[in-house]
Amino acid sequence: MFNLIIYYKMLSIPLRGLFKPKYAFEGFNMKLGMVRMMSGSCGCSPDKGTSQGDGGSKSKYQITYKPYKIPEYKPHDKKNMDLNRPMSPHVFIYAPTEPAMTSIVERITGMILTFYALVLSCGTLFLSNGVETYVSIIQSLDMSRPMIFLIKLSLGAPFAFHYFNGIRFCLWNACKMLSMKEVTDSAKKVYIGTAVLSVLFALF
Repeated sequence: MFNLIIYYKMLSIPLRGLFKPKYAFEGFNMKLGMVRMMSGSCGCSPDKGTSQGDGGSKSKYQITYKPYKIPEYKPHDKKNMDLNRPMSPHVFIYAPTEPAMTSIVERITGMILTFYALVLSCGTLFLSNGVETYVSIIQSLDMSRPMIFLIKLSLGAPFAFHYFNGIRFCLWNACKMLSMKEVTDSAKKVYIGTAVLSVLFALF
């Protein structure tokens, strides 16, 4: 008898897919089903509020059904405005920190160096007389030595900072010098190296 029950169960499993259920579910949303709205949990039946054991008397709780409607799609910002949700604080309300500032300056100096490379490459390719001619024109302006020093200093400082701070970032990627004291000390070393190398660029 026990074997017959097992055979019956095994044969009935492939036949279950032949019968389509009355309601289909997809994830947590019902495509064709009904949403049950209950005001409380009880043992009553869904037959318009009649309880199971009181002989057809009205129950305190009622179960009603209504067709499921797909919610209207709203963008994230519009939904937050409709629900009166406050927006996230803006980045400028926070006090600047040294790791954040060095990271921002690293990206800015990277864009400046990219501009340098594009200007030099395009000048070499498209200028008729070459870059050397325009360098000679700039030298013929007879600018004062302090002015030349400041121009060279401003041109060399982005390269120096990007170089030293890039080494610092590589050490961070290697999981080194990540404590706050080491982060602060390495930032000071980057500032000193940037100043020294920029002055060397300006002098020679």
